Amino acid sequence: MHRWQSELNSTLVSATPDVLRQIKTPDEVEKIRLACGIADRGAQHIRRFIQAGMSECEIAAELEWFMRQQGAEKASFDTIVASGWRGALPHGKASDKIVAAGEFVTLDFGAQYQGYCSDMTRTFLVNGEGVSAESHPLFDVYQIVLQAQLAAISAIRPGVRCQQVDGTARRVITEAGFSDYFGHNTGHAIGIEVHEEPRFSPRDTTTLQPGMLLTVEPGIYLPGLGGVRIEDVVLVTPQGAEVLYATPKTVLLTGEA
Repeated sequence: MHRWQSELNSTLVSATPDVLRQIKTPDEVEKIRLACGIADRGAQHIRRFIQAGMSECEIAAELEWFMRQQGAEKASFDTIVASGWRGALPHGKASDKIVAAGEFVTLDFGAQYQGYCSDMTRTFLVNGEGVSAESHPLFDVYQIVLQAQLAAISAIRPGVRCQQVDGTARRVITEAGFSDYFGHNTGHAIGIEVHEEPRFSPRDTTTLQPGMLLTVEPGIYLPGLGGVRIEDVVLVTPQGAEVLYATPKTVLLTGEA
């Protein structure tokens, strides 16, 4: 060991590759920022595109095509389009189901740019005659998920443990009575892989540091009725957290300019 160490002028480290990748370089941050920009424009495009009568697969194909036109090498992962009752499936990949007016449709997608990934989720309301956000049976659930997501983002800053951020989101959902319907972590790091370490989970004690990039994606999933998830990528800064998406997170109707 000592012989090759001297020949290579190397230093042994105990950190694993996933730990070494947790803090991104400025160049990596910029590439992920650009990947997020592609996804952000994709969200705005697909909201205007979606109409009742389309299939989930048709919507996914349009979104992935648009992101490629914007410079994506490919989608970061198989696009999730889950409308109506399928919104209760956290990983409901696009199917042949036809999207109907008055349904929520959850889209979870991302763009890969120069090898780096983005990951974004928005839940839109499919427009149609007489459709209004306030009268939707999941409108209050949407507000709870949004409150949980905003609270978690507000908790992000250097020195905070990942489990504390998860706990912040989970507390909002639990106090609203939906703890049994939020069955996944609040988020994960992102980089050359869409799912990296650390995680916003109840057990992850990793301390946040500037330069980390993670998702914040609480959700509530009600079998037979549907679900809501909202997701952003955030950059941990010396002051707190910077959200890398601009698409609004209020309930947005599809098809509107």
